[in-house]
Amino acid sequence: MKKFMFAVLASVLLIALVVPACAGPAAEENVIRVGVIGPMQNLEGEAHWWGAQKAAKEINDAGGIMLNGEQYFIELIQADSNEIFEPAGAAAVMERLITVDEPDLIVGGFRSEAVFAMQEVAMDYHKLFIGCGPADPELCGKVAKDYDRYKYFFRGTPVNSIFLVMGNFLVLEMVGGMLRDALGMPPQQNLKVAIIAEKLTWADPMLPISETKLPAMGMDIVGTWRPSDTATDVTAELSAIADKEPHIIFHVFSGPVGITYAKQWGELEIPACSAGINVEAQKEGFWESTGGMGNYDMTANMYALGVQQSPLTVPFLDSYYEETGDFPTYCADTYNAILNYVDKVEKSQSLDPDVLIPYIEKTDYMSTAGRFMYYPNDSKFPALPHDVVFGPGYITGLGCQWQDGELKAVWPQDFPGMPEEWKGCTYPGIVPYIIPPRVLEHEWVIEEAAPVEEAAPAEEGAISFKAAEYTNADYGFSVKYPSKWAEKEATGETTVFYAGAALVPVMFVAIEEGATCADAVTAALEAAGGTDISIESESETALADGTPATEIICKAGLQGFPADAVTLGVQKGNKWVLVIVGTIDVMSPFDVPLFSEIVHTLQFEEEGAISFKAAEYTNADYGFSVKYPSKWAEKEATGETTVFYAGAALVPVMFVAIEEGATCADAVTAALEAAGGTDISIESESETALADGTPATEIICKAGLQGFPADAVTLGVQKGNKWVLVIVGTIDVMAPFDVPLFSEIVHTLQFE
Repeated sequence: MKKFMFAVLASVLLIALVVPACAGPAAEENVIRVGVIGPMQNLEGEAHWWGAQKAAKEINDAGGIMLNGEQYFIELIQADSNEIFEPAGAAAVMERLITVDEPDLIVGGFRSEAVFAMQEVAMDYHKLFIGCGPADPELCGKVAKDYDRYKYFFRGTPVNSIFLVMGNFLVLEMVGGMLRDALGMPPQQNLKVAIIAEKLTWADPMLPISETKLPAMGMDIVGTWRPSDTATDVTAELSAIADKEPHIIFHVFSGPVGITYAKQWGELEIPACSAGINVEAQKEGFWESTGGMGNYDMTANMYALGVQQSPLTVPFLDSYYEETGDFPTYCADTYNAILNYVDKVEKSQSLDPDVLIPYIEKTDYMSTAGRFMYYPNDSKFPALPHDVVFGPGYITGLGCQWQDGELKAVWPQDFPGMPEEWKGCTYPGIVPYIIPPRVLEHEWVIEEAAPVEEAAPAEEGAISFKAAEYTNADYGFSVKYPSKWAEKEATGETTVFYAGAALVPVMFVAIEEGATCADAVTAALEAAGGTDISIESESETALADGTPATEIICKAGLQGFPADAVTLGVQKGNKWVLVIVGTIDVMSPFDVPLFSEIVHTLQFEEEGAISFKAAEYTNADYGFSVKYPSKWAEKEATGETTVFYAGAALVPVMFVAIEEGATCADAVTAALEAAGGTDISIESESETALADGTPATEIICKAGLQGFPADAVTLGVQKGNKWVLVIVGTIDVMAPFDVPLFSEIVHTLQFE
């Protein structure tokens, strides 16, 4: 089925060779040399080469390129990176390509791990390199971090892995909705999803995004499996998945494991829909390789026969299929990369990369896959200059399904619950998705529809999430946010917190000047890269302590994506303290109640304010919470004792313990003995009270811990025959006994 030329090349082109394109130019003519690097012994490399040849032939047959009054032709240089099986050797192939063959442009690359190394070599030599295969977003993230070095790299295809998974979420939502309807599942019953993703760098960002997004879509993740990209047997993983009885298996594969998975998924007759990314399923040989066992498997794809994303799509696909007998993978977009490069050479009248780069950055043309543009250099969200713009009206890709021996495109198309901005986005040739029959035939446990119950009112002041706390000493305020969110380095007077690799939801804590809160919010969002900012609603409110505040709900554009945010602002002199929590809805839902709850944790210092940046431990069984320095890590609970400690040093240490005892001293002694303490002595004991007036006992004590003298401050509150204890101590030779800090920590204890 493969074109004969490919088979010949695979056997003889073991190192980079110079190959004139088609009826190429004579040696004495002016040439623009284009290096095509990729795994030439695999279909991905064959697609790289075919796309480059097609572009070169069209350009040369049309008379070449006029550059400064002289006629130039394209000459191709093929370099076999063998990066699927030997990624470590790809950098050396790139080095040889550049130093021996001296190309003006390099296109190709496939495996992200290999392309990172190839990228470094190309940047060393200031060579333009358009990646046509790797999906890791950090390849363009480097352009944002060090523009002068990495400005020579552009992505050509596919969209990055974050955008790929966003598209897959829409596909999963479509499949999930159809499955719910077909099985008659009630709204309160979540679908179960298993994730299986090859253990490669490009797939890593998809997992934390999935952990955020899928539950918000009414899907419970039953487990995650990470086989090798070259695994020849995944029955162990699939058997474990089958035991979890998922409704859907979400897969992420670029390597040969995609064949293994699909074949064994079918052989084991696992009654679960299968959808995600499977590069092997993009090829016609997939059907034969899986023996038809991959029927109904779904994959993200760039192309499908008969589907027209632009006027150029169908002629391009037909040409590829006629010449190779296979479907084109996205790697064939070397065709678009070279045509776009030549267009910019003609416009700039230069081959100098530094002259060409500004022209390439302004790319806006209709490619075979749709309207093609790059995110600009000042892109804040995503902070990925030189990356491909993704979304309706631009590059979207397709969701394709194998249906009885034919690869059909089934997405994008409208479905109930489809995000507003995606509605109407579809292409000629899209067909309906088919649920695998064995999924419909399986005996699923379907819950009865639950009666609608009113939620119990939350206690005044209580928050619904496990919180960490940001404190701003300069302006004297603090705000809580979900403890799983990570902190990004401060920029000016703005600190950004975001939720893991997904980057959204995002919280900005900003100090901005403005005559009104709306003015300040607009300035803060513009500084973060927002455009088309509109204030949807504005109302006067107050903080918990009565401080006047303004709450705003607004919309903005963030590099082509619609974003929504909740803001709380408090005026301090000529500036506003702003807490802005927002999201891009296609990545994470706009959760107004949660976002409003977060911004309303804003509070300013008053008597009793704490001196440290705090996280908070909550014990639901006994109805209390206690704050501790947010850098301290949590150790797994032992019985009714939870231990927090400061990094690898293990001290200072905080015990949160529930102990029986006739007195607080008896309970403290029991808790310390349970923790391995010896020679315990009570140095002082005094009656005190919590902030709300609850009676408490404060104790300072000494103990021996594995031969070292230790000191601790304890606060205890009696509840029935037990004591709730917060013990903060240290081994003095390792960390000083800081009585004021330790006492401050234990006094953050409060009951609901």
